[in-house]
Amino acid sequence: MLEEFMARYGERAYALLKAILEEASKPRRGPSLGDFSFKGVKARLSSYGVEYNPAILLSKLEKEYGVIETSFRSGSQHWWRIVDREAIENAVREYEGAPRSDVLDPKVRVLRVQFASLDPEGVLRELERIASSPRLTRRELERLREIAFNTLPLIASFLEQASEYEDELAYEVNLASEILAAAERAANRVRAFSSRPVRALRGGGQSALRGNEALLS
Repeated sequence: MLEEFMARYGERAYALLKAILEEASKPRRGPSLGDFSFKGVKARLSSYGVEYNPAILLSKLEKEYGVIETSFRSGSQHWWRIVDREAIENAVREYEGAPRSDVLDPKVRVLRVQFASLDPEGVLRELERIASSPRLTRRELERLREIAFNTLPLIASFLEQASEYEDELAYEVNLASEILAAAERAANRVRAFSSRPVRALRGGGQSALRGNEALLS
């Protein structure tokens, strides 16, 4: 899909695609506006010693090739979401002389598909939202419980199997680790709220208990 893009822009195209993948794989804390930002990609390119404005090539990747899409834009920020990660990864691998993902070990391909079927980016966004929610609701607690019992065991199983293929599944492994970390932050927030009534009762008052119950309504 990106053969023409690579042929036309060569080293600049390769550096940009590599920067996009590395920014998207970077561990993040807190809610995210997308997989990568203009500011992050520009800084990543500078770290390679590549100094150019990637705005035009990013626009082409979005409008002409459809491998990325804008997820947030304001006067000072521009974030994108990766639509076709495999196309970007293949373009980078081919430029580096590595095999395409469609000739990778079948086990790697199966693990990648299984992981993608869990909607990991969506799960991470949900957990980050719960972890930073100013008022935990019953619905958020129920959703956290559902993720904890239905999704996290599958994430853990994926990580165990993917440990043999960390190079090929670097993005997926990093994202899975982010999900587990976000789940722990969400669980810590729940524990912090549930411990408040105990402290309030020890102090001899009921008002704090009623206030904490309101947070879960």
